[in-house]
Amino acid sequence: MELLRILMMALHILCAAILVGGALAWRFGSTPGIQLLEAETRRKVDNAIAAAWRPAVLTAIVAILLTGIFNLVTGGPRTPRFHMVFGIKMLLALHVFAVTVLATRADNPRRARQLTGVVISGVVIVILSVVLRWV
Repeated sequence: MELLRILMMALHILCAAILVGGALAWRFGSTPGIQLLEAETRRKVDNAIAAAWRPAVLTAIVAILLTGIFNLVTGGPRTPRFHMVFGIKMLLALHVFAVTVLATRADNPRRARQLTGVVISGVVIVILSVVLRWV
């Protein structure tokens, strides 16, 4: 059982890294780079990135939800402070899920802003995850 808990936690962290790291790389790596291209080429490349990343996003979201539920259920007793921080983390995670899916839609003029929001929320989630280890 302990090995399963370790594997589920590792999968949870890996999928979160894929989701937030992908948004970070796309927003601050790809987006500035493709700004040098002509408008039509830029649109095609940005849409191609979105289409290629969408399956990874959906897979990561499902895996995060499943492993997160497993980790929550198999954990020990929780304090009221834990539940408070966990609730905030869940709200931010739902924001990351929804906005990341929206960012992968074709011809999205707000994509850069949405990805910035995902990165900010993702960083706060990581910080809250560290806090949860101590409450």
